[in-house]
Amino acid sequence: MKELLAGRVAVVTGSGRGIGAAIARRLAEHGAKVVLTDINAEGIETLESDLVTKGYEAKSMVFNVADFDNIPKQVERIHAYFGRIDIWVNNAGITESASIESITHQQWDRMQDINLKSVFFCSQAVFKIMKEQCYGRLVHISSMAGERGGRGSSASYSASKAGVINLAKSFALNGGQYNITSNAVCPGRTLTEMAKGLSWLTDPKDDPKLTIPLGRFGTPEDIADAVLFLASDLSSYVTGIALDVNGGLYMR
Repeated sequence: MKELLAGRVAVVTGSGRGIGAAIARRLAEHGAKVVLTDINAEGIETLESDLVTKGYEAKSMVFNVADFDNIPKQVERIHAYFGRIDIWVNNAGITESASIESITHQQWDRMQDINLKSVFFCSQAVFKIMKEQCYGRLVHISSMAGERGGRGSSASYSASKAGVINLAKSFALNGGQYNITSNAVCPGRTLTEMAKGLSWLTDPKDDPKLTIPLGRFGTPEDIADAVLFLASDLSSYVTGIALDVNGGLYMR
């Protein structure tokens, strides 16, 4: 079977663990040359070593998505290394479960900086490269909370993820004539390290057998499979969507 991403260069932000690491693995398995970026050097270096040992092409680069002044330089550094960037996955992000009454200005600004502002400026930097190539796949990790508001997560998180969905549409509208697609993926309750502090993971009322039609929480690999679809030419006529990956929980 022909590899879906043969010859493509893919960048995954926040790929040191969890969903980002699963996405990077899946893209590599389907033929992409994968650039692993994170502020966690140890995480991406370990993943790079594992992927290379298995015969895949991977390169780790420390990249702070909240260092806005340096984003263009970092993107150009990646571009110079491989000569092109075909796929960019905006996965880096944070979460919290703070109550509406307790959110401070500093918490709000940090959430928007990392979850939303970084998505725009990373996409803006790589958009120029994709325009010159006349090809690109932008995939942005949003959340079900960005569609219906946060239950176990904060209002600041939900607002940031709603913004990501709108940014996906904005880049889709502007990128179509250059063969650039832009789509969001909206995970539901997914078992990751970052989810450990959220209430739904331990509350008996949130038993997935009772609350989720498919009867289980999601895994990072479930999200990675959705990203693979949007990063490949299987989705060449799909742009501006928010793809729900939540086991049917959105209907409840």
